[in-house]
Amino acid sequence: MKDLDPKNTLIFLDEIQACPEALSSLKSFRKDGRYSVVATGSMLGVMDGLIEDDRGSGLNDGPVSPMGDARQYRMTSMDFEEFLWANDIPQEAIDLVRDRIRTGTPIESPIYEKFSKLFRIYQITGGMPASVQAYIDDSTTFSNSSDELEDIIVQIRRDITKYNTPSNALRTAECFESIPYQLAETNKKFHYSRISPEGIGAKSARKAADRYMENILWMEHAGYGNFCHAVESFQCPLKENVKRDVFKIYLLDTGILTHMYGDKAINSIFTEDTGFNKGAITENSVAENLSKCGYEPAYYINNNGSGRMEIDFVVEFFDGLAAIEVKSGKDRSSPSIGKILDHHHVERRIMLEKGNVYRSEDGIEHYPLFAAAFFDVLDPRPEYI
Repeated sequence: MKDLDPKNTLIFLDEIQACPEALSSLKSFRKDGRYSVVATGSMLGVMDGLIEDDRGSGLNDGPVSPMGDARQYRMTSMDFEEFLWANDIPQEAIDLVRDRIRTGTPIESPIYEKFSKLFRIYQITGGMPASVQAYIDDSTTFSNSSDELEDIIVQIRRDITKYNTPSNALRTAECFESIPYQLAETNKKFHYSRISPEGIGAKSARKAADRYMENILWMEHAGYGNFCHAVESFQCPLKENVKRDVFKIYLLDTGILTHMYGDKAINSIFTEDTGFNKGAITENSVAENLSKCGYEPAYYINNNGSGRMEIDFVVEFFDGLAAIEVKSGKDRSSPSIGKILDHHHVERRIMLEKGNVYRSEDGIEHYPLFAAAFFDVLDPRPEYI
């Protein structure tokens, strides 16, 4: 075997969750200190507890946890900026768009139109590298991209089966498959009772929650769902005001969701068919981009009294809260965000819609839908953060 030069060697361990001993070896590599090691695993989020930490147990012959000796990163599919790079959009154009969003200045029309079209394509292909590459290789059709997305969904179903007991696998699959139609309905939260026909009915809601709660948590830790919780009030920090049992589940990659809706959805997004309800896909893409910008979006709903309102997303900026409304069609009316200041304090009110950048007389900031991918420029932080 050829000797390895530590200075020019990167050791890459893929799907490391399949081998507890390999995961345990990260502790030894760190102690040795000579080699750079990268380990990846699609199911690491659900493997907590697979390896028991034996520190203090007196046992040294089994796998041990690498806790403290490995730095963890959460990987996602490509964000919209990476998608723009893949489509050969110059960095100068991306920087110009960032600057226009930051300053609240309208984006030059040709660039706005180009970015809007690419964002619609991104909603179709998603950010999974194989799907994006398939589209780039033949941009005259989404057929090849769809084939790649179908393969990814098949692999998701296989992972659900592989990393669950048979009974849990079935219930987890039901949860995953329910996401598209739960988002398409007028639900203001995820309903356990609508996962399968046998769970329908208010009387069985508690029973359905007990049946599926563990599977929902598994799906969250596996990285398939982007959980968006409702908040009790508009106060920082948002995490202290979330309703843990009231939430929506978006998919972490919008391309997968669009593919699950079928060819009609793909055609309607690409052709901007206003007769097709794209609300779920549009909301999912905004939630995805906010998440990839580092935010944990929440939402607000109140069905009672004069303060009755629905706010699609609430995010915590460094200088306070921002209320965000998302519009997927021609209708830009938003009574909730228009009256929110009558009942709650938020620093910023933002509309994401089909339209250019501007600020209306009532102080609401308007941005194109793709601006969700660049929210970091709206949230300046001190250099020491």
